[in-house]
Amino acid sequence: MWRKDEPQAPSLPAQTETTPVATISQTPRSNPTERTTFPPGSSVEGRLTQSLVIEGEITGQGDLLIDGEVRGKVRLLGGKLSIGPDGRVTADIEAREVVVRGEVRGNVNGYDRVQITATGKVIGEISTKSISIEDGAEVHGLRVNLGKEERRPAGSIGADSKPDNKVQVPPAGRVSQVHV
Repeated sequence: MWRKDEPQAPSLPAQTETTPVATISQTPRSNPTERTTFPPGSSVEGRLTQSLVIEGEITGQGDLLIDGEVRGKVRLLGGKLSIGPDGRVTADIEAREVVVRGEVRGNVNGYDRVQITATGKVIGEISTKSISIEDGAEVHGLRVNLGKEERRPAGSIGADSKPDNKVQVPPAGRVSQVHV
């Protein structure tokens, strides 16, 4: 009422400024404590790292790397099971292929192949078609069953007898070579 109306400056339309959006690339960082590496093209589908402890049964068809601790049973009927150098498995194992770089306490059934590296240790029976034990590996068990049954024609001499495909392994100690 007592004020004098001042002319207002014409309002300008709001300026829209486009600023570039910052892009964040998320490149996976390698864990410095992780020591197990696989060659390019390998197909490790699952991984249990050092900080994991699992009690129970693990079943599946894919490949698995265990660098943690597992107690129970492991069945990967169509896959490859790798026990990393930090892996500790107290279980019976069934897999198409088993590679031991850590420690296994239990029976190991690798249908196609079992490999125990120089850092590997197995306490239990091993059943497989093919086995590889590197110098320095530890195998504590009663026997290694190679599962190769020879088929003989009916009526041949000894047709009823099965060949002994078991390799006796010393109950304790390091294995330097096993020839089968």
